[in-house]
Amino acid sequence: MTEQPVSQSKTGQQTEHDDRNRFAYGVKRRVTSPSWLARAAGVALSSVSIGFVVLFLFVLETSGELALITRPFPMQIALALPVVIAVLTIGTTVGAGLAWWNRYWSLRARIHQTVLALLGLGFCWQLVTLGSLSL
Repeated sequence: MTEQPVSQSKTGQQTEHDDRNRFAYGVKRRVTSPSWLARAAGVALSSVSIGFVVLFLFVLETSGELALITRPFPMQIALALPVVIAVLTIGTTVGAGLAWWNRYWSLRARIHQTVLALLGLGFCWQLVTLGSLSL
């Protein structure tokens, strides 16, 4: 017969439970890691910044200059993104500083993170200059 003994089925269930716990621990450890958070902030900063520019230009192309006055829903979303960009810029800048201080990554990766932080700071400065982001 192909029936498994009860002790083996419990072992299989225990192994599955242990695998889930190991996965949850790995995710929790990674999400709370400063080096992972710094990289995630850099990726998010790049993505949201590009998304802001694309969405803003798309709304202006489809609705014209009237979109700045009437503010349709896509324009409201686009105008809310500079605050997110500013927060992500702060996170990326802090992450770059911690990466240099604690030597998280290779020299090339730390330079890349620093360049992302500087580009984010420059973009935030432009957003403040253009009036999209107020301090």
